[in-house]
Amino acid sequence: MGSGKSTWAINYINANPQKKFLCIVPLLDECDRYKVNTDIDIIDPESWGSKWKHFRWLVENEKNIVTTHALIQKMDLDMLELLKSKEYVLMIDECLDVLSPYKISKDDVKIIFNEHLVSLDKAGFLVWNEEKKPYKGVYGDIKRLCSFKSLMGFKKDNSDELARILMWNFPVDFFKCFEESYIFTYLWDGSVQKSYFDIHEIKYKKYMLNDGKLIEHDIGLEYQKRKAVAGLIDIYEGKFNNIGAKIGKSNPLSKSWYEDKRKKNVSIFNQLKKNTENYFRTVTQTKSCDNMYTVFKPYCKYVKGEGYAKGFVTCNARGTNNFKDKKALAYLINFFMQPDIKQFVDHYHIRFDEDLFSLSTLLQWIWRSQIRDGKPIQIYIPSERMRNLLKQWIGECCENEKAA
Repeated sequence: MGSGKSTWAINYINANPQKKFLCIVPLLDECDRYKVNTDIDIIDPESWGSKWKHFRWLVENEKNIVTTHALIQKMDLDMLELLKSKEYVLMIDECLDVLSPYKISKDDVKIIFNEHLVSLDKAGFLVWNEEKKPYKGVYGDIKRLCSFKSLMGFKKDNSDELARILMWNFPVDFFKCFEESYIFTYLWDGSVQKSYFDIHEIKYKKYMLNDGKLIEHDIGLEYQKRKAVAGLIDIYEGKFNNIGAKIGKSNPLSKSWYEDKRKKNVSIFNQLKKNTENYFRTVTQTKSCDNMYTVFKPYCKYVKGEGYAKGFVTCNARGTNNFKDKKALAYLINFFMQPDIKQFVDHYHIRFDEDLFSLSTLLQWIWRSQIRDGKPIQIYIPSERMRNLLKQWIGECCENEKAA
């Protein structure tokens, strides 16, 4: 994070004006950055009735494009066919959301399979079986998604029974539309998109930046770079952490923990609120404008308190520099992958490091603060698991230095 990935992308664009670029960024603010800093004419789709309609016009006319993750999620078969013919260079800033449980009831799953509207092919994609017959009904969206391989399912082990989960996939053929593609992210091995690539056998190589130049990934050099910023992080160790201590099989401060406490023991939120207020008041002694915190959004009303209420930053924030003046942080959650996505990935026997996934999300959040400018931060992480993951990440670079 903050190593200059976006700067490298902009410099690459400026050095190759003869190429056509499709740049996909997390936020609209980042679109402006590309438009201001690139020498080429690069356009952010506007509403021509819809942004998607303008996006299509831009591709048809072979314009350079910068747009958001949200717009590209609307990818369809017609756009895939169009992109294949246009020879764009693809640049994706931060991983896309490529897997998401498809919302459908158990009864509807039974209907679409028992009525033979759909079936599973060998790769696990849903195939619509009524192509020769016109169909206009409640399952029209499923038919549309099947047309470009965007729904998957799987049968339970040693059973003909379909698993409960139907998984929406970002269309795999999208990545076949480009001869040259870049994804700019940190801790790729802990990303859902890495698992998605492995499931669909999409090949990739890992690189890193060194002095502004792209080189093959070097773990030793990564540890050196990590050590340079690890000393800027002051992790709170004290009694306010007791609320997040793991007892037995519990996962304190996870989403399920919050849901359970809301129903059975809402008073514990008040304790977390008091801890956080005391941390900012007595430990960091910072002004409210310097403070930043996160919690699962539905629980803000229970946890936000004096001295930090206006400093909320979503736990999955990435790609934004809007909070780079924040110096005191409180990360009040224990982050896990969605269980349905984990079950889906596990079915394909893909090794997925959930701890690395959680660490990546934590680090992305931390790097919204002033640490991205090389300035020190203080952080309160009551979750024992999340705190230990960060300490391990810091410790690895020190251990590597001793081994060397």
